[in-house]
Amino acid sequence: MEKRKITAELADFIERIKIADMGEPVVRAAKELVTDFLGVTAAGSVAKPARIIQKLTKEQSSQGTATIIGTGLKSHPAWASFANGISGHALDFDDASQVMYGHPTVAVLPACMAVGELLNVSGLSLLESYIIGVEVTVKLAHGMNPAHYEWGWHSTCTLGSIGSAAAAAKLLGLKKEALRTALALAASQAAGLQQNFGTMTKPFHAGRASENGVLAALLAREGWTGDQNILEAPLGFFNLFCGPGNYEAEKVIDRLGKPFDIESPGIILKKFPSCAFSHPVIDAALSITQDPKYDAGKVDRVEGYIHELADQILIHREVKTGLEAKFSMEACLALALVDRNVSMKSFTDEKVRSKEVKDMMARIERKILPKTEKGPIEFGPATVRAFLKGGTVLEASVAKARGNPENPMSLQEIQAKYRECCSEVLPDQSTEQSLTLLENLENLENIHRLMDCFRID
Repeated sequence: MEKRKITAELADFIERIKIADMGEPVVRAAKELVTDFLGVTAAGSVAKPARIIQKLTKEQSSQGTATIIGTGLKSHPAWASFANGISGHALDFDDASQVMYGHPTVAVLPACMAVGELLNVSGLSLLESYIIGVEVTVKLAHGMNPAHYEWGWHSTCTLGSIGSAAAAAKLLGLKKEALRTALALAASQAAGLQQNFGTMTKPFHAGRASENGVLAALLAREGWTGDQNILEAPLGFFNLFCGPGNYEAEKVIDRLGKPFDIESPGIILKKFPSCAFSHPVIDAALSITQDPKYDAGKVDRVEGYIHELADQILIHREVKTGLEAKFSMEACLALALVDRNVSMKSFTDEKVRSKEVKDMMARIERKILPKTEKGPIEFGPATVRAFLKGGTVLEASVAKARGNPENPMSLQEIQAKYRECCSEVLPDQSTEQSLTLLENLENLENIHRLMDCFRID
C-alpha cells in the first residue's frame, strides 16, 4: 500500500476548508477565545518581556501595518506577531489545549491579526484563519502526544509554528506547493524547550511560534522553496520531534474537522495566570479555604497530590520570582492558602518572597499520584490535604479546574476577566467598544476598527 502523503493532505484541508463548513458552535467558541486572548494580551503588554520587545521596536524605528497591542506602534507583520505573542503569553493567562499540553491561540491569533491588518481582512476571514490554525495545531498533538511533550518539547512553539503558518497561508491564499512550502519553513523554525519554563523565554517561544508562521507564509508567497513532505519524510517533523514509531500520523489527518477541537473536546480558558497543570491544585486549595474550620495561621503541614506529568512541568519546588511561582505547585498552593485568592497580583516577586508565603511553602509536601490506565494524561486530577494544628484535616480533590470545557467559565466570567485584564492598560471606552466589536466579529467589515481599540497613543 502506498504511503500516505500527510503534508499534502494537511495542505489540502487548509486550502479547501471554509468557515461555512464549521458550524455556529465552532464560530461562537472561537469568538470567546479571541476575546479572552485580546484581554490577556492587553494585560501582558505592560509585563517586562513585552516592554523589552517594544523597546527594540522603537529603537529600530520600525514602521509597518500591524498593531503592537498596548502601544502606539505599528510594525512589520512578522515582528508584530512576535511582540503580541510575547505579550499574550507573558502572564501565562492565555488559553490551553488539553490534547497538546500547550497554548494554541497565542501561537495562531497574533499571526492572523498581523497578516489580517496587512490585507485589510474582515472579521469573518480572521475567524476562519484562526479556527484553521488552531485546528492544525491541536490535531498535530493528537498524533504526536504524549511522546512529543514528554520528551521536553514546548508544543506551543513546535506545533504552534505549523498552525500559525497554516493560518497565515490561508489568509494569503496560498495553494498547493506554496502552501506546503509554508509548512516546511515553519517546521524548520519550530523549537522550544520546557527547561525554560518559569523564565521570560517561555513567552518568547509563543511569540516565535506566531512569527515563524507569518515569515513562512510570506516567504512562500514570494516563491521560496521547501520540502513538500516535511511532516512524514524520514528526516521530517514527525520523526525528529517524536522519534520513529512514537507518533500516529493518520490521527492528525483523519480527525481534521471531525470535530473541530475548538468545539470538542474544547479549549481551556484560564481562571488563574499560571501553568494549567497548577489549576486543579489551586482550585482544591481554594475549596479548602472556604471551610469554616480553615485558618491559615493554624496550618501545620500540607500535602499536594499531582500526577507525574504535572510533576515534570511544575518544575520549580523553590521559587525566587513570580515567573517561577507560576510553575511551582508549592508556590501556587501557598498563594491560594495564604490569600484565599489567586489573581494577576499574586505572581509578583515581592509576593512570592514574602514571609507568609515562604512560611506556607515550607509546610507543603509534593506527592505523586499513582499512574492510571484511563487514557491521555490530563491537567488534573489533584488533591490537597491541609493538616491543622489540633488534629483537623481538610481535604479537597479537583479533576477539572474551572475553565475546563467540562467545567466552563460563563460568558459573564469571560467578559469580567477581559475587563479586568484591560483595566490597567486601555481606557474604559476602548474596552467597551472592543467588547461590542468582538461580540459581532463575524459581521465586522475590516479588523482595523477592532485593532485600533488596542492602540495607546
